[in-house]
Amino acid sequence: MGKDLGYDINGIKKVVSHGEYFGDSLGQFALNSITVLAGQLTYFYTNKIGMAAATAGTVLLVAKIVDAVTDLFMGKIVDRTETKRGKARPWLLWMIAPTMLAIILLFTIPHASDGAMAGYGVLTNIFASAICYTAIAVPYYTMISYKTKSGEEAGKFGTYRSAVGYSVGIAIGIGLIPITNMLGGDQRAWIIIACVFAAISGIGLYIAYKTSKERYVETGAAQEKEKNVSIIDGLKILVHNKYWLKITGVGVAINIMYAMIMAAPVYYALYVLGNDNMVSLINTVNIIPSILGFMTTGYLLKKFGLTKTARLACVIGIFGAAVRCFFPGNLMVTLVFGSVVMYATIPLISCLPAMVLRTSEVNMKTAGVRITGMTNASNSFAGKIGSGLGGAAIGWILAFGGFDAAAAVQTSAVTTAVYAINIYIPLAMFILAFVILMKYDLDEKYETLVEENTVAEPVEA
Repeated sequence: MGKDLGYDINGIKKVVSHGEYFGDSLGQFALNSITVLAGQLTYFYTNKIGMAAATAGTVLLVAKIVDAVTDLFMGKIVDRTETKRGKARPWLLWMIAPTMLAIILLFTIPHASDGAMAGYGVLTNIFASAICYTAIAVPYYTMISYKTKSGEEAGKFGTYRSAVGYSVGIAIGIGLIPITNMLGGDQRAWIIIACVFAAISGIGLYIAYKTSKERYVETGAAQEKEKNVSIIDGLKILVHNKYWLKITGVGVAINIMYAMIMAAPVYYALYVLGNDNMVSLINTVNIIPSILGFMTTGYLLKKFGLTKTARLACVIGIFGAAVRCFFPGNLMVTLVFGSVVMYATIPLISCLPAMVLRTSEVNMKTAGVRITGMTNASNSFAGKIGSGLGGAAIGWILAFGGFDAAAAVQTSAVTTAVYAINIYIPLAMFILAFVILMKYDLDEKYETLVEENTVAEPVEA
């Protein structure tokens, strides 16, 4: 018998140990290594390989569109997976080698014509994101529902995962440009860094696999009914779930904002501050609000619940980004209020997986199946669409401003474009997420919904 962990605020039994939280969170190394390194591809393509900015943006968006579609198929695959190791958990083991290879291939693009580079870029991005990321992320997010029924514990999984994810993001943000410059600043230097993160990702996936426990997998009649739901029928169920639609919209907005926060500062450092190594200072300062975010998110979740915590985070983000609008070129304002924005992202990213998970109970109420895999695929789906649009927008907006990586001096229009991708668009995304969340009331109905679904579920003969 394990230690009695008591009950959460909704009276649901808590079952997860600190060791499982920690081990589970290391799976995030692979996901964030792919997304954050891929987020740097616009700069890598334009300033290291010589690809046109608009082409770079299009490459990333095309890959993400393909990528987003595969999420829903992967959700269905997870719903049908049955092994002795579990339903979602085995995928962490199976994807170790492909993921390590995919991370390295992102940076092996040949020096060739724009068309050839674009084709190679699309293919390697599809392999990394549409195949490897998807085959990890969908079961990884779905696995939370198999680990615990407690909203508090689900939120805590999100917090632990976010902490590791942000650690990867901050490590890349602080070290990538200075270290690759130290190693020569060429393509070879970027490949070396990719190899390091590939190895760390493989180790993280293995530990997450070994330490995870699936406790609440559907069995009997409920499982058979779920397995027989086609992808088309599953999509019909999801699009009639207003809470799924709303939280997916929030996820897209958050991930557009996050993609820009992580990838755009290098252009700010180079073309506003005059030195791309300054991005290391910006990201180093952001460590402080990140730590504060992880220290306070658990308290906010206990006090306010998932949705109110997410709304509060949006308000904080709106405030920080709005102040930057008045002083867009000021380094001190960038450091201080950029930190406020960074703090706001922590509760949002932490809450999102648990909020998506809860919408599966609405499916159970309205359609008699949770289709947990397909439902949770929306978390990955939103991330792909959001990060794809965010990454593509960086290239497109720079191109619209007349950006030329080879030019000794950039125009004022380019400076405005740099401000847009660093400040104005993230502000708009915070506002959009807040507006949607103000119309999101599932938290108030969730406990009753779980009780009704528990009574209604068919009992195995």
